[in-house]
Amino acid sequence: MSGSLDVSYTPHYFSLMDILATQERVPCVSNATLPRIGFLDPGSDETDLGAGTKMDQPFWILDGMRVGKKYMSMQLPKAYKETYREIMLADPNVVNLHKLGPHYFEFGRCLMKHTPEEGEHIGDSISTAFKRRLLNMLDAAQNCRDGEEIREMSKMDELERDLFKKAYAKRKEISSWVNRQHYQINTSSMVTNFKKRKAMQISS
Repeated sequence: MSGSLDVSYTPHYFSLMDILATQERVPCVSNATLPRIGFLDPGSDETDLGAGTKMDQPFWILDGMRVGKKYMSMQLPKAYKETYREIMLADPNVVNLHKLGPHYFEFGRCLMKHTPEEGEHIGDSISTAFKRRLLNMLDAAQNCRDGEEIREMSKMDELERDLFKKAYAKRKEISSWVNRQHYQINTSSMVTNFKKRKAMQISS
C-alpha cells in the first residue's frame, strides 16, 4: 500500500501516526523503587520514584519500561474497558471517538500486545466497530454537501478522518468528470490580459 495510511498497518519508528497514538496517557503503577526518575510523578518532589506510585504516563514511556523486568504495571484506559466495549457493540455510530481518543483505533492496536487478558477482546471490539462505522463514514463522504465536512468528521478518529477526506475528494473528482468540468480548456489569463490591452490600444 502507499499513502498516509501505511503507518496504520505497518507502524515504524518514524511513523507520525504511531508517534501521536503512543502519546496517549495510560494509568500505571510502579512495581519497584526506581532511582532518579521521581520527576515522572508530578505530585512528588522526591528524586526517586517510589514503589506503588500511581500516575498517568504516555504509552511510549510504559512501552519501554515494561520490557524485560517490567518496572511498570499498566492499567487499561477506560475507553477500552468492558463497559465501553459493550457501548461500542450496541451502536458504535453514536460514539464520539475523537473525545475518547483522537487515535482510538491505532492506540487500541498498541494496547493489545500489552494486555494479554483483554487484548483479544479489544481487538474484536475495535475491528467490529471500525467495520460498522466505515459504512456510515463512506455514505457521508458520498452524500454530504459542500461545507458539511467538518460536522460529519466531528465524531471520527484520525484514521476515519483521513479515509473520509480521501473518499470525499474522490467523489468531487468523479462529479467534476461526469459534469465535463474536469478537462475544460479555459483561456489563459495572459491571453485575456493581452486582448484587453489590444482593445484599449484600438479604442484610444
